[in-house]
Amino acid sequence: MARVEVTVWRYELPSIDGQGWGSFMLDSIGMFAAVTDYGNYSFRWGHHGERDFRKFIADAGLSQDYMLSKLAPSGGREYKGDETAKNIKSAIIRRRWNRYLTEEQAREEWELVESCDLYFKEGFYEWYNQTTFEDAHEYSVYDYTIHEKAFAEELLPRLAALLQKELAAETQSAIA
Repeated sequence: MARVEVTVWRYELPSIDGQGWGSFMLDSIGMFAAVTDYGNYSFRWGHHGERDFRKFIADAGLSQDYMLSKLAPSGGREYKGDETAKNIKSAIIRRRWNRYLTEEQAREEWELVESCDLYFKEGFYEWYNQTTFEDAHEYSVYDYTIHEKAFAEELLPRLAALLQKELAAETQSAIA
Protein backbone atom coordinates (compact mmCIF):
# COMPACT_ATOMS: atom_id res chain seq x y z
CA MET A 1 0.00 0.00 0.00
CA ALA A 2 1.32 3.43 -0.95
CA ARG A 3 1.95 5.96 1.75
CA VAL A 4 -0.20 9.08 1.39
CA GLU A 5 0.62 12.35 3.10
CA VAL A 6 -2.53 13.67 4.73
CA THR A 7 -3.08 17.08 6.25
CA VAL A 8 -5.65 17.27 9.03
CA TRP A 9 -7.41 20.44 10.13
CA ARG A 10 -9.38 20.79 13.35
CA TYR A 11 -11.83 23.57 14.13
CA GLU A 12 -13.71 24.39 17.31
CA LEU A 13 -16.86 26.47 17.18
CA PRO A 14 -17.94 27.65 20.62
CA SER A 15 -21.58 27.77 21.62
CA ILE A 16 -23.57 30.94 21.25
CA ASP A 17 -25.97 31.51 24.13
CA GLY A 18 -25.38 27.96 25.33
CA GLN A 19 -26.15 26.18 22.06
CA GLY A 20 -24.47 25.40 18.79
CA TRP A 21 -20.97 24.19 19.69
CA GLY A 22 -19.06 21.90 17.37
CA SER A 23 -15.71 20.16 16.90
CA PHE A 24 -14.82 19.59 13.25
CA MET A 25 -12.08 17.59 11.61
CA LEU A 26 -11.29 17.71 7.91
CA ASP A 27 -8.45 16.08 6.04
CA SER A 28 -6.80 16.70 2.71
CA ILE A 29 -8.20 13.55 1.10
CA GLY A 30 -11.84 14.47 1.68
CA MET A 31 -12.86 13.31 5.15
CA PHE A 32 -15.30 15.43 7.17
CA ALA A 33 -16.29 14.67 10.76
CA ALA A 34 -18.22 16.72 13.26
CA VAL A 35 -19.12 16.20 16.90
CA THR A 36 -21.70 18.80 17.89
CA ASP A 37 -24.50 19.41 20.32
CA TYR A 38 -26.82 18.84 17.34
CA GLY A 39 -25.45 15.34 16.71
CA ASN A 40 -22.45 13.72 15.11
CA TYR A 41 -21.88 13.76 11.36
CA SER A 42 -19.31 12.32 9.00
CA PHE A 43 -18.72 11.62 5.33
CA ARG A 44 -15.79 11.16 2.95
CA TRP A 45 -15.80 12.82 -0.43
CA GLY A 46 -13.53 10.85 -2.75
CA HIS A 47 -13.92 13.34 -5.61
CA HIS A 48 -14.75 16.86 -4.53
CA GLY A 49 -13.22 18.79 -7.43
CA GLU A 50 -11.12 21.23 -5.41
CA ARG A 51 -7.39 21.39 -4.87
CA ASP A 52 -8.02 22.14 -1.20
CA PHE A 53 -10.81 20.22 0.56
CA ARG A 54 -11.40 23.17 2.89
CA LYS A 55 -12.54 25.26 -0.09
CA PHE A 56 -15.01 22.55 -1.06
CA ILE A 57 -16.47 22.50 2.46
CA ALA A 58 -16.47 26.32 2.63
CA ASP A 59 -18.57 26.44 -0.55
CA ALA A 60 -20.66 23.32 0.14
CA GLY A 61 -21.34 24.43 3.72
CA LEU A 62 -23.54 27.16 2.31
CA SER A 63 -25.67 24.55 0.52
CA GLN A 64 -27.48 23.08 3.49
CA ASP A 65 -29.63 20.60 1.54
CA TYR A 66 -26.60 19.15 -0.21
CA MET A 67 -24.62 18.81 3.00
CA LEU A 68 -27.51 17.18 4.84
CA SER A 69 -28.01 14.73 1.98
CA LYS A 70 -24.47 13.49 2.67
CA LEU A 71 -24.15 13.96 6.42
CA ALA A 72 -27.53 13.40 8.05
CA PRO A 73 -27.74 10.04 9.79
CA SER A 74 -31.51 9.84 9.37
CA GLY A 75 -31.28 10.73 5.70
CA GLY A 76 -34.36 12.90 6.07
CA ARG A 77 -36.47 10.12 7.50
CA GLU A 78 -38.59 11.97 10.05
CA TYR A 79 -42.21 11.37 9.07
CA LYS A 80 -44.40 14.47 8.71
CA GLY A 81 -48.02 13.42 9.21
CA ASP A 82 -49.76 16.77 8.72
CA GLU A 83 -47.87 17.38 5.47
CA THR A 84 -48.59 13.84 4.31
CA ALA A 85 -52.35 14.34 4.87
CA LYS A 86 -52.25 17.64 2.93
CA ASN A 87 -50.28 15.97 0.14
CA ILE A 88 -52.83 13.15 -0.21
CA LYS A 89 -55.81 15.51 -0.09
CA SER A 90 -54.24 17.71 -2.77
CA ALA A 91 -53.76 14.62 -4.93
CA ILE A 92 -57.42 13.67 -4.50
CA ILE A 93 -58.50 17.17 -5.54
CA ARG A 94 -56.15 17.15 -8.56
CA ARG A 95 -57.33 13.72 -9.65
CA ARG A 96 -60.97 14.75 -9.32
CA TRP A 97 -60.34 18.01 -11.19
CA ASN A 98 -58.58 16.11 -14.01
CA ARG A 99 -61.40 13.54 -14.03
CA TYR A 100 -59.21 10.62 -13.04
CA LEU A 101 -61.60 10.05 -10.15
CA THR A 102 -65.38 10.13 -10.20
CA GLU A 103 -67.15 12.18 -7.56
CA GLU A 104 -67.93 8.96 -5.66
CA GLN A 105 -64.33 7.69 -5.87
CA ALA A 106 -62.99 11.05 -4.68
CA ARG A 107 -65.43 11.03 -1.75
CA GLU A 108 -64.37 7.48 -0.80
CA GLU A 109 -60.68 8.42 -0.93
CA TRP A 110 -61.32 11.58 1.12
CA GLU A 111 -63.24 9.61 3.75
CA LEU A 112 -60.42 7.06 3.87
CA VAL A 113 -57.90 9.84 4.56
CA GLU A 114 -60.16 11.22 7.29
CA SER A 115 -60.55 7.76 8.89
CA CYS A 116 -56.80 7.08 9.08
CA ASP A 117 -54.72 8.93 11.65
CA LEU A 118 -52.07 10.14 9.21
CA TYR A 119 -50.30 12.03 11.97
CA PHE A 120 -48.56 8.71 12.67
CA LYS A 121 -46.73 6.47 10.19
CA GLU A 122 -49.05 3.62 11.15
CA GLY A 123 -51.98 5.71 9.91
CA PHE A 124 -50.19 6.23 6.62
CA TYR A 125 -49.67 2.46 6.30
CA GLU A 126 -53.36 1.93 7.03
CA TRP A 127 -54.28 4.40 4.26
CA TYR A 128 -51.67 2.89 1.94
CA ASN A 129 -53.14 -0.60 2.31
CA GLN A 130 -56.68 0.57 1.53
CA THR A 131 -56.30 3.29 -1.12
CA THR A 132 -56.83 2.75 -4.83
CA PHE A 133 -53.88 5.03 -5.64
CA GLU A 134 -51.29 2.93 -7.47
CA ASP A 135 -48.51 5.37 -6.55
CA ALA A 136 -49.56 5.65 -2.89
CA HIS A 137 -45.99 5.30 -1.61
CA GLU A 138 -45.12 8.66 -3.18
CA TYR A 139 -47.46 10.65 -0.94
CA SER A 140 -45.73 10.26 2.41
CA VAL A 141 -43.66 13.28 3.43
CA TYR A 142 -40.38 12.99 5.29
CA ASP A 143 -37.95 15.67 6.38
CA TYR A 144 -34.74 16.11 8.31
CA THR A 145 -34.93 16.13 12.08
CA ILE A 146 -34.86 19.39 14.02
CA HIS A 147 -31.30 18.59 15.15
CA GLU A 148 -30.09 17.96 11.60
CA LYS A 149 -31.68 21.23 10.45
CA ALA A 150 -30.06 23.12 13.34
CA PHE A 151 -26.68 21.61 12.43
CA ALA A 152 -27.09 22.78 8.84
CA GLU A 153 -28.58 26.17 9.60
CA GLU A 154 -26.50 27.16 12.63
CA LEU A 155 -23.13 25.42 12.45
CA LEU A 156 -22.35 24.84 8.77
CA PRO A 157 -22.54 28.54 7.83
CA ARG A 158 -20.26 29.41 10.76
CA LEU A 159 -17.78 26.74 9.70
CA ALA A 160 -17.96 27.92 6.07
CA ALA A 161 -17.24 31.52 7.14
CA LEU A 162 -14.29 30.39 9.28
CA LEU A 163 -12.83 28.37 6.39
CA GLN A 164 -13.31 31.21 3.89
CA LYS A 165 -11.52 33.60 6.24
CA GLU A 166 -8.68 31.12 6.78
CA LEU A 167 -8.25 30.44 3.05
CA ALA A 168 -8.30 34.18 2.25
CA ALA A 169 -5.60 34.80 4.88
CA GLU A 170 -3.46 31.99 3.42
CA THR A 171 -3.86 33.44 -0.09
CA GLN A 172 -2.85 36.90 1.16
CA SER A 173 0.13 35.40 2.96
CA ALA A 174 1.25 33.56 -0.19
CA ILE A 175 1.00 36.75 -2.27
CA ALA A 176 3.04 38.82 0.21
